[in-house]
Order: sequence, then C-alpha cells, then structure tokens
Amino acid sequence: MRIDPRQFQVRRDQQLRDEVMGDFGVKKALQRIRELRGGKGYGYRRNLLSSTLRLTRSMSPEIADTVAECKDMIGYDAPVEVYVTPEHQFNATCYREVKGPTVLTVSSRLLEAFTPAELRFVIGHELGHAAFDHYGLPMPITATLEELGIPFVSRPTSLRLYAWCRSAELSADRIGLLCARDPEAAASGFFKLASGMASERVRPDLATFARQVESLASAPEAREKEYDEDTLDCFSTHPYNPVRVRAVWAFSRSEPYLKALGKATDAAWALDDVEALVERDLQLMEPSYLEEKSQVSDTLRRLLYTAGIAVAAASGGVEQTELEALGRLLGTDHADLPRDVAKIVADLDGRIKAALEVPLKHRAQLVQHLTIVAAADGSVSDEELHVMEDIARRLDVGAQVVHQTIRGAMHPID
Repeated sequence: MRIDPRQFQVRRDQQLRDEVMGDFGVKKALQRIRELRGGKGYGYRRNLLSSTLRLTRSMSPEIADTVAECKDMIGYDAPVEVYVTPEHQFNATCYREVKGPTVLTVSSRLLEAFTPAELRFVIGHELGHAAFDHYGLPMPITATLEELGIPFVSRPTSLRLYAWCRSAELSADRIGLLCARDPEAAASGFFKLASGMASERVRPDLATFARQVESLASAPEAREKEYDEDTLDCFSTHPYNPVRVRAVWAFSRSEPYLKALGKATDAAWALDDVEALVERDLQLMEPSYLEEKSQVSDTLRRLLYTAGIAVAAASGGVEQTELEALGRLLGTDHADLPRDVAKIVADLDGRIKAALEVPLKHRAQLVQHLTIVAAADGSVSDEELHVMEDIARRLDVGAQVVHQTIRGAMHPID
C-alpha cells in the first residue's frame, strides 16, 4: 500500500500552518533559529552515537522492517536511523538536522513494553511528522524565542502556533494508524503512554477511552503548582490523550482510511464529519473567550476578574503571585488589587447570573482558570476550594469539576 500523506493531513494542521508562516514575527523567529543552529551539522546525531545504542538490522530485523514498511507506504525516501535511549519512561521522538539522516529515538522502556502493532503506530507517527515536515516549524522554540527580553511573536500568534502544534500531532497520529492498520493497537499504545502501565490485568478499550472527552468538556485541566503560562492547556504542544484517541477512533471509521485499506465504505464517515469532530474537541484546549472581542468575552472576562479576586481573597488575603496569574490570564502583567475587595466580591452574584447564558464549554474553561489563580501561590487552601466549588455550582458546571481539574492533570506525549 502506498499513500500520499497530504490526503490524510488534518485540515486544521494545514490551515494554521499556512496562517502562521505568513506572520512577520514567525518569519523572524525562524530566521534567528536557523542562525542559532547554523554549523551544528551532525551535532544531535553525534551525541546519540556517543551515548545511546543505534539499532541496526542485524540487531533488530523487526524494527528495521517496520521502519522500511512505513517509509515505503508514505513515500519517505530520506535515510532513517533508529536509536534506543536508556529511559524508564515511554517516549519516542523524530528529528532531522540540516545535514544527515532522519533520526528516530525510542526509549528502552517503550521498546520492551509495546507490542509489534503498537510499535508500528509509534514509528508511523514519528515518520508522519517527518513526512509533513512539521520540524520545519520547530516548537515550542518558535513561540517562545526572545531577543533582549522581547519575544519575536505576539501572544495571539503564539497561541495559534500552539494550536497548530496540537493539530500536527493528530496528523501524525493518522499516519501512525495507517502504518499500524489497527485502531485497537493505537488505543492500547495511548493507554500505556497515558497510564504508564503495560499490565495484562487492564484491557484498554478504544471507545471507552475516547468517551473521556465528554468528561473533559466539563472538567478541563489545572495543575497544582506555581502558575506559569505552560500550565495553561492553550500553551500545550500536545492534545489531551482522550482527544487523540477519539480522533484516531473517528479517523478509523472515515472513508479515506477504509478505502486506503481496501475495506468496505458503505457505513464510512465523511472526512468532513471527522474534521468537524476533531476541531470541536481541540477547542477544549483553546480558551477563545480570553482572546475574542465580543460581548460574551467581555462578560466572562469581568467574571474571571471578580471570581479570581474572590478566590484569591478566600484564604485571608490576595497574594502577589495570584494577582500576576490573574493578570496574565487577562493579558496584562498583573491584575490590580481593588481598594475594596468586599465590594468587588459583592458583584460576583450578578456577574455569575450574566454568564449563565454563555456556552458550557466557556464556563468550564473559566473554572479551570480559577484553579490556576488559586494555585499560583503553590497550594490551594480549603477556603479557596470551597469558593471555587460554589462558583462552579452556580455556573451549572458542577462542583465536582473543581476537584477533577486540580487533580486531573494530563501529560502530553510525543
């Protein structure tokens, strides 16, 4: 089987890439990255040769055959070298330097625990990145590169870069699925990556794992640690694991996928329907209400400020780190501490009522952002927790969401 990878590329991957590549700041950042990397040549490969194991065909004919089959399927002609890194985590990466072969690394833990079908998915995924030239827009460095303390790209463009990166992961997943030809193998691979388990006691279930996305719609992520922009989902390079699983599950039922495998397409999904589902799920990680200029956005931003102050003040006083977290969510260096906190908090009821007309997705995202404010000083007090539970309940999001967001941090995977 031979395919054209571009026919399977996620629509949002190509759209966002075309958009950001036309941005002046992105062009300047990429130019600077090329300058910084100039002359390094085989540096990365040289480091791998000196510190890891390069897998040759004589060492692992199975891996060599898998790489060759995936390359042939997607028409990837560049030479590929596989290296095993001594890691206890499940991990795989792919990189191509200015000079030299494409380098694919697989952790020793992954190599030992994954089945042949799961390995085909992982290798296909990494080669998918190479086939789509995703590394031509390196992330997150393009979004974060600074010169004299000034970033090359604006905050809105940075958000679009991260959104593109998440879409690019789903494109690579599709190539992984085409190489594996087994949606269950893809799901079990994600299960192992997400759980760290390779036990036969737990049997992965693709449909059940995919349905976790529905819970995510009302339980977005927050992390119990000091606030940083990286704690926001919109600054993550990878989608939630359940989002990736559901995207794979939907694509496995699409007409292009079934046709590529020579299977019947009578009950197949139209690719446009798959793309619509993918785009809807990816929106869970894009807090658009903070970026939009609309009445809905203004309503939510006012509520976020008021509720953020109420949460921060619940434990006896508003910390500077909490003001900074709230301010950066709102797009400023810090939020101003009101002279009369009690008066601001008194406005909370009216602003909650005004927000009840806003879609549930945005209300749930706002709850997520409140947990970030609460955790900005390094912990979440019982008083802050009670206030967030009350706000969530009054927003018809569900008080249990607060607990889920605080403890339910997702871990991006490569």
